[in-house]
Amino acid sequence: MIRFRSTWCVLLLSVLPATVRAQASPGQPSGNVRASDVERGAWAASSALLAASFAFDERLREIALANHSPGLDRIAGGADILGTAGHIVPALVATYLGSRLSGHRSFADATLRVGLSYAAADAVESLLKPAIGRARPFMGREPLTFRPFDTSGDYESFPSAHVVHITSLATAIAIEAHRPWVTALAGAAVTYVGAQRVYRDQHWSSDVVLSGMIAVEMARAVESRLR
Repeated sequence: MIRFRSTWCVLLLSVLPATVRAQASPGQPSGNVRASDVERGAWAASSALLAASFAFDERLREIALANHSPGLDRIAGGADILGTAGHIVPALVATYLGSRLSGHRSFADATLRVGLSYAAADAVESLLKPAIGRARPFMGREPLTFRPFDTSGDYESFPSAHVVHITSLATAIAIEAHRPWVTALAGAAVTYVGAQRVYRDQHWSSDVVLSGMIAVEMARAVESRLR
């Protein structure tokens, strides 16, 4: 269990710098110098942890596989709710329609921006996944094995759709709310989903980290344009 906790810690440290960047969000005119410093620091930390995740891809996979248990299997199941379009899209649509019908237009507009941020990140993920063709961990290949445009699904490890979905959603919500506790919850949600993808042997740790970084940037770009 101690070794498995170390996997969670690495993933937490990998995604938190990216989600913290939402606090230095576009459209916030005050504190530009401080926000810029936070952003540069977060980028440096994310880049360093991305390099570390590539270096320890195989080791982190071994740790995750060695610590499977029925209890952790049950806990891991919740990440499929947070990271799949079948749950996210209906929730966004219901929230938007409900807020519009109840007269909360500003909340509806914020929900629309969050939804568009999610859609943009999902579109990029859908294009990159087959084009890059990285082998999934369960294939038993080296981490840097690629077969672009393979139709089997076994070579679609990067980006992680689950991680892109939850990270773009969480980042956009953090930008809209602009509250530290919301950013903290966003980071926890992304970490949970990311750890589950490694635990399930569907993605390498580097897939999780880089997917999160891409999703953060997509959400920030869309939010900046719309706001």
